Amino acid sequence: MIPSVPAFRAAEEKKLFLKRIDLMTFLPEETLDALAADCSEIVLDANTVLFEKGDTGKSMYILLEGEVLIYIEKKNLATLKPGAYFGEMSLIECQPRTASAKTLVPSTLIEIDEELFSRYFANQPRALMAMMRNLSARSRKISADLAASLPAMDEESGIDPIAFMNDTYLDVLLFDLETFKFTQANAPACREVGYSPEDLFKMHFLDLAISLDQEDIDRLFEPLIQSIRPMTVFEAVYRRKNGSTYPVECRCQIVKNLGTHPQVMVWSQDITERKQLEEQIRQMAYYDPLTGLLNRNLLNDRLEVALTSANVANEKVGILFLDLDHFKTINDTLGHDMGDLLLKQVADRLKKMARQEDTVARMGGDEFVIIVPNLTKEDEIVDRAQKILEALTPIYNIQNHELYITCSIGISVFPDDGQEIETLLKHSDLAMYRAKERGRNTFQFFAQSMNTLAVERMIIEKNMRKAMGGTEFQLYYQPKVCLRTGKVVGMEALLRWENPELGFVNPQKSIPIAEETRLIIQIGRWIIESACQQIKRLEKINPDINIAVNLSVIQFNSPDLVSEIKGIIRDTGIDPQKLQVEVTESILIQDSTLAISILQNLNDLGIKICIDDFGTGYSSLSYLKNMPIDYLKVDQSFIRDLTDPTNEAITRAVVALAQSLGMKTIAEGVETNEQKNFLQMIHCDEGQGYLFSKPLEAHRAEELLKKGFQVN
Repeated sequence: MIPSVPAFRAAEEKKLFLKRIDLMTFLPEETLDALAADCSEIVLDANTVLFEKGDTGKSMYILLEGEVLIYIEKKNLATLKPGAYFGEMSLIECQPRTASAKTLVPSTLIEIDEELFSRYFANQPRALMAMMRNLSARSRKISADLAASLPAMDEESGIDPIAFMNDTYLDVLLFDLETFKFTQANAPACREVGYSPEDLFKMHFLDLAISLDQEDIDRLFEPLIQSIRPMTVFEAVYRRKNGSTYPVECRCQIVKNLGTHPQVMVWSQDITERKQLEEQIRQMAYYDPLTGLLNRNLLNDRLEVALTSANVANEKVGILFLDLDHFKTINDTLGHDMGDLLLKQVADRLKKMARQEDTVARMGGDEFVIIVPNLTKEDEIVDRAQKILEALTPIYNIQNHELYITCSIGISVFPDDGQEIETLLKHSDLAMYRAKERGRNTFQFFAQSMNTLAVERMIIEKNMRKAMGGTEFQLYYQPKVCLRTGKVVGMEALLRWENPELGFVNPQKSIPIAEETRLIIQIGRWIIESACQQIKRLEKINPDINIAVNLSVIQFNSPDLVSEIKGIIRDTGIDPQKLQVEVTESILIQDSTLAISILQNLNDLGIKICIDDFGTGYSSLSYLKNMPIDYLKVDQSFIRDLTDPTNEAITRAVVALAQSLGMKTIAEGVETNEQKNFLQMIHCDEGQGYLFSKPLEAHRAEELLKKGFQVN
């Protein structure tokens, strides 16, 4: 183990040195600043071994001062000077070292371990490609140095080529320059390809080098035949006797002192490791390691090609920006490993539904982009978006969990919505947020007005953060009336926000932003506390009044939800049966196992459970049977127009279903006597709406109860 001493150079000094290294010039300035601050130097005496062949490769090194020798056993491969970096091959591949390294003089190095490499290099494609070029160049230099040490095989040298072949450890073959039939092969070469010398003597060079053809041979060997150069170097693929193939680097020179026909001696070096490493670095630079999809870097390249081609052909290109709905909830409740498994399945579905000419990429997190080229009409991209929504809708079965996830899609089109890659991605991103605002699980095209909406959203978020802990938020209470007696039996707590700069902020704008920023958890906790305090006050007026609070999906899946509510009930001293929580169907379907557990814990506290907006989501009788639900709330979209036979039928069905399961029903959005009369006729239990009362400030709600408000 090499001892590391604390950094003795200032970060700025290290940064200046690092900037002189080719590899580091590809790192952004802020990344270089952070790397210089995080890394420390290793000071070593002369003849100190850094690592030996076969050691586990957990670090790469950058030489600041001194000299380092790379060697295998007693053979020296390279002497490195300040500015050189090495050891990256084993680090990237997580494989044992293929050579040893030691200092020749007192030396100072920077060590970059797995964590630093992952943090500063793994997502820098230009740096990774520079690293790949360096590895290839280093490998070729070693081969070239080796070749330079080989003796000339001519009459003047006096060296017997056959004797040389039999003495060397290198793979060496000899073939006739006219017929390209093998005439000699040493033992290492025969072991590598699996053929005996007798087998090889019946073969043509092209029978072994299967990646080449006669045209390649003519081109590669012409410089040798014309004596333009003494050696030719090229890469090929050899096929062994067992049928397996492997890449090689071939170095060929003419031998003229073996009979009447000139012979060609070829040294073959297996470069499988080098090719694998190049591919591994290419994967790191351009592909997402989790899903195997293109990453942002290769996406930009593909998009640039698509836009250039579309510009020439006078065609359009569609950019679909996908973001999974409520994915963070799954990460927070089930863990990141489960989230990763879900992302992989989502990626698989996207790949399966994409056409060959489409490009599917992962931008990071739960964001994906699909490029749809060659558009001739808008209907085509609408069809693609619809198919994506349909492909992602079916339930995901992952480790005994049934997960339900949808996505919101934003669409921008070249050249209508922008000419540049950055602009088009930005506009599709804005459109995606618009899709989320419109209820999620849908798609939205970009419109210029979205820029205005984006600015508005930013202003709302800024002011919301300022309002936290202040007095700008208030709870209003809308009465719920027993449709049989006309008496007020409960109230729903509704959040209202009045800001000095923005005035009254519509909840349809503020709540989605609170959810996306997760401020809803803090706001939701305040709502529950305030509602429980109001219950305590109302008990003195009417001890039977209950208050309902809405739980967002983010709040519902917060691991502290149950314990926080339990603490609030204890601190306020209320009867827990006077508190209701309203949740939507979509929350319950995302992970029914987890939802049952949370609802059961709330039920054990004595809290009543209500399913809000019932019938607007993916209703399932199984969760109604298995979950401790007390109320079904009929959505106002059905109540608003009961003259529609479908709405009337759905409302009747929901009430009948609730009655059969021993649950009560609440109809929201009741605004006319006709609606009230119909609900009374079908025995709906409670009603809520402007016919009875609009939402009221806390003190006005108290006054309403004191007056003994009752509906006739």
